Amino acid sequence: MRIAIFGFDDFGERVARFLNKKDLIIVVLDEKEEARAREKLYDVIKLHNIDDDEIGKIEEFDIAIAVLHDEDKNLFLCLTLRDLFPDKKIIAKVADKDNEYKYKLAGVSKLINPFEVTANRIMTILKKPLTLKVIEEIIFQDNKLSFAEIVIPPNSFLDGKYIKDIYKDISSLYNLLIIGIVDKELSENVQFVTKGYNHKIDEGDILIVVGDIEEIERFKQDLERFHGGEA
Repeated sequence: MRIAIFGFDDFGERVARFLNKKDLIIVVLDEKEEARAREKLYDVIKLHNIDDDEIGKIEEFDIAIAVLHDEDKNLFLCLTLRDLFPDKKIIAKVADKDNEYKYKLAGVSKLINPFEVTANRIMTILKKPLTLKVIEEIIFQDNKLSFAEIVIPPNSFLDGKYIKDIYKDISSLYNLLIIGIVDKELSENVQFVTKGYNHKIDEGDILIVVGDIEEIERFKQDLERFHGGEA
């Protein structure tokens, strides 16, 4: 299976690292990315711009992975690829969630959003350490995302609330995903939210979350500052 990766910045290189080099073509628009890919001994095609003639230089491929650093160029690339190759699978990195619908309209087969990792996927990842390492390499290191264990302090605004009642609010207010909870009075094991576990949050419980490092810190500070929903 021949895979064409369009773009070779840090993210593109991480994607390439976990694929078989002999199956890859690295397609770049940037001279620095070209030099970087050639230094790593990849097959490289340098395009001058995104148009039918230039894209036509690419040899036969089965899957295109569009990870150009510039979002507008990446979207235009996807449109061009879909027009030229209506039956090919196109995977695209989307940096801005608001642009997801544009990529779908462009005919992209699958989206990679580095800022969005669902709780279901993380639950699976946590059970597979090798997969966790790969996801951290490709996604987390390219952003400011992090896992965190947050201890519920005394008199916090979450004390006495149920997970299902606050899950969506916390996700929207702090751009965090609550993956699970540890109730040390019952067990040291993580109870995953995705299993339908609706635990009542108490002082000393530990929330397992993933999100932007700065948002995690803001959430921790608010838990300390706001008691029972009041400052």
